[in-house]
Amino acid sequence: MIVGVLRETAPRERRVALTPGDIRGLAAAGVEVVVERAAGLAAGFADADYTAAGAGVVADRQVVFRRSDVVAWVKKPAFELDSMPLRPGTRLVGFQDPIARRDEIAALRARGIDSVAFELVPRTDPPAPHDALSAMSRFAGRLAYAEGRELLSPRNRPLRALILGCGQAGLAAIAAAVECGDEKPTVFGNRIEQEPAAFACGAGAFVADTNPDRIRGHIGRETPDLVFCAAVHRGERAPSLLDADALHALGAGAGAGAGAGAGAVVVDLAAKAGGNCVATRVDTTTTLAHGVVVTHRSNYPAAQPRAASVAYGAATAAMMLRLCGSAPYR
Repeated sequence: MIVGVLRETAPRERRVALTPGDIRGLAAAGVEVVVERAAGLAAGFADADYTAAGAGVVADRQVVFRRSDVVAWVKKPAFELDSMPLRPGTRLVGFQDPIARRDEIAALRARGIDSVAFELVPRTDPPAPHDALSAMSRFAGRLAYAEGRELLSPRNRPLRALILGCGQAGLAAIAAAVECGDEKPTVFGNRIEQEPAAFACGAGAFVADTNPDRIRGHIGRETPDLVFCAAVHRGERAPSLLDADALHALGAGAGAGAGAGAGAVVVDLAAKAGGNCVATRVDTTTTLAHGVVVTHRSNYPAAQPRAASVAYGAATAAMMLRLCGSAPYR
């Protein structure tokens, strides 16, 4: 099997799908790798590192597609896939944005081109080695919490956070709150079985109920400074948990200790799946009329490209080994 690695072209994306260390492991398993020139440069991996690891480095991405049985990326390329020499039997591995790209993925499948979506890898406990979504969610939760915190004023005070969703991103956000010296956050999850993990990460309270009315009531009582949204099941649309009334309550409450006229910040990691907040827009930061800031960014892990690439590459390499000689992954 020949694996191709693309240079990322999605906006502000600095990660790479496989690192030189991953390529050494694949080569030991008999997998050949072709890498587009400068694919790892933004993450701190030079072309010479890939060559030393045994990969072939090529200047033209068309050569990557032409030679490869499997093409790996982090984010779906900005260029049109139809501009590449795709052939039946090719597999495209990476984050696929399967809700927004449902029709495009179906059209590729009809041509015999299989899209392997990390968003749809079944969740296990502990996460499977090829589960890139869990690995990146841990980065995203920690970094998104910190970036959301930076949007609040004043910032040099303990914040009161509300976390919606208790998956890998939510757990990372709980830990980030503790690391920042904030009050122990209240966490809303959808299963009581999530409670021990939430408390282990530093939650102050756990509610096994994501009913929007229950969440709105909590906001009215507790006036959080920051609401972190990460409630979504893999491959499904995100539930709407923060409605207009909840956002109004966030603005009216102004958070514990926030400046006059200030509102809370909502960080919504579920935007690509429709968002937990009615005001969320993909890759956009919006200030609402009552002062609440709603923000989303689709590539928080790209802020730490080398470390995130090491984690992502490990999952990609595990997926490649899983795919070797197997039927198309579902």
